[in-house]
Amino acid sequence: MPEQRFRHGAVYVRSLAEYLLAEGYSQRDVFTGTAFDAELLTQEKPFAEFPDIAAFFEHAAALSGNDVLGFERGIQRDMRRTGLLSYVGLSSPTVRDFIKNFARYRRVFTDVVELDETILDRESVLSWYFRVPAKVERRQMVEFGASGILSGLEKAVQQKLRLRKACFRHLRKTNIDVIEDYLGCRVEFGAPDNAFFFEPSALDLPLATADHELYSVLRQYAEDVLDRKRRNSSALIVDVERAIAARLASGEANQDRIAREMGFSSRTLARRLEQEGTTFFRTLQDLRESLAINYLKNSDLGLGEIAYLLGYSNLSSFTDAFKRWVGESPGRYRATVAADT
Repeated sequence: MPEQRFRHGAVYVRSLAEYLLAEGYSQRDVFTGTAFDAELLTQEKPFAEFPDIAAFFEHAAALSGNDVLGFERGIQRDMRRTGLLSYVGLSSPTVRDFIKNFARYRRVFTDVVELDETILDRESVLSWYFRVPAKVERRQMVEFGASGILSGLEKAVQQKLRLRKACFRHLRKTNIDVIEDYLGCRVEFGAPDNAFFFEPSALDLPLATADHELYSVLRQYAEDVLDRKRRNSSALIVDVERAIAARLASGEANQDRIAREMGFSSRTLARRLEQEGTTFFRTLQDLRESLAINYLKNSDLGLGEIAYLLGYSNLSSFTDAFKRWVGESPGRYRATVAADT
């Protein structure tokens, strides 16, 4: 079976590269070690694999020494660069309509981001996630997208939007105050989902950019685009990882339980994973490795706590597994990472 592809608009990679060049970094600094080169600067509507885009944002943050580069660039981004998606959103009557249209027509711009607005009307919550394997580092991209959509909304309503709370699935130890100051609310990292909890009244604010005639035309065009657009193959591994992650700490992340939750028999799940070139055990171990590295790099959790969160019965079992993955103990790995930062 062909390898799963995760396509995403790369226009903001181009704008980020342009920003770095304007800051005085050379093209060699900006592009070396990434999947991009200077040709990107000439492309009007570039698309690329999402892991390559996310890696570029991580590279840019490391190059600049700015741990919140993605978040800050999201605030400054020009939403119109996403093309049809943004114009449908900006011509919408209200904040609520903007969000619902973004959720519906996101496929115009990306095969990766999933927005869930199913409880927006009832609880004023928008959540989202990325349909890519857990091993793909995406912290800068997640924060770029979060600040970008809020900034775009605030420009459209011409006032600050009130959030009750914001949540991110990834972990963060530094510059949390920068993010909380801009969002104006408490921010929870290491949460089950990425989510914005809006004040209910904010959702009914009218957009100054609303245009009824244009809105009607653009929505019809967006519907036509969706009808023509072929979706990539099922992101089965990502869905399995999400189901496993929800069960890890409880010790219930076994193949039979996960298969039932996904509506499969254990045998069917095994067969479908085999078609993807992997197994349930391999998917479980890959997720544990990715989460372990994330916890060690980006949190102050104790080793015993990490072992528990990953579903290990004791610290020794976690330590043995981590040595197999990385070649050194988790304690030594954390010390090495801390020394390098």
